[in-house]
Amino acid sequence: MNVTIDQLRPGTFGVSHGGGIPGAIIRSATGSWAGHAFLYLGNGQIVSGQPPKAAQEPASTYTDAIWAWRMWDQLQASGWSADKVAAAQALVGQRGRAEIGTPYDFAAYAGFAAEVLHLRTAAQLAPDFQVDHWRVCSAIVADALDAGGVPLNFTAEDGPSVIGRQDTKVVMPPNLVAPGMLLGIGQRLEWM
Repeated sequence: MNVTIDQLRPGTFGVSHGGGIPGAIIRSATGSWAGHAFLYLGNGQIVSGQPPKAAQEPASTYTDAIWAWRMWDQLQASGWSADKVAAAQALVGQRGRAEIGTPYDFAAYAGFAAEVLHLRTAAQLAPDFQVDHWRVCSAIVADALDAGGVPLNFTAEDGPSVIGRQDTKVVMPPNLVAPGMLLGIGQRLEWM
């Protein structure tokens, strides 16, 4: 764990190595250490997307967590006011709590595989996933951050080679965001 739980602010995301078959599949497909993602809700609790549905659990569940604990400070340093940060944190937390109980999205694995194998692009898959209300772990994080207006503009260095040009920035549909992409953007933007 890169920081203690008492250093976290609500709306902060974290990633871990991830266990079980879903984590192994994600790590294998993406080549990333990260196989699981979750969102800190406050009071020592997170929301975590897992089969069969997203659940609230103690943040201490993932002892190998790497947290984006500097995200809110970095956003403020980039020009966000303290009020904008507070409002975004509230919206992220509200959306994260609303995701509790959301069914797990096994179909996202097929979409993500099609993208990694360059059979379909994010733009081609987006219409299917914009109406999809199921969620994998990283989709919960991406969806909640999107609700708070946190920019997730991924580049090729952030993810599993899903973006052709190194300098191109793209916004992915939430269900096509992998834990490794969250780890990548967090490291690139010095949120972690």
